Amino acid sequence: MLRVVVLLVLSVILIGLNASDADARRRIFGRQSRNWYVTTYTAATTVSFTGGPQSVAEAKASQAASWLTKGHLGGSFGGGNAEGVGFSTHSAAAALSSCCYTGQRPVLGSACVRGADGWYACKIYQ
Repeated sequence: MLRVVVLLVLSVILIGLNASDADARRRIFGRQSRNWYVTTYTAATTVSFTGGPQSVAEAKASQAASWLTKGHLGGSFGGGNAEGVGFSTHSAAAALSSCCYTGQRPVLGSACVRGADGWYACKIYQ
């Protein structure tokens, strides 16, 4: 009987953690204001990234690496007009060169972060 109760409690906890994580992913980036800030929500903490396109690029690359997301996260461009994302298992330079619009638009901010399975890059363009 005790074993069943323990398994039931652990199941409820795991389901609750999974649901709160899914809610956090839907609210990755908040609103855009005159100061171009982005708010990232997690299950337990709210973190604000302030600044321009460089800060937004760093925040998005970091978030993509932590979630192992190899695509656009959405949200603000930090004053830019477009973003490009890239990924590589070889190097940071390869990830940055694989970003959308590379060589086609002026770069306002760029960042590359090492994730568990490779390098995650984000560029913000004018």
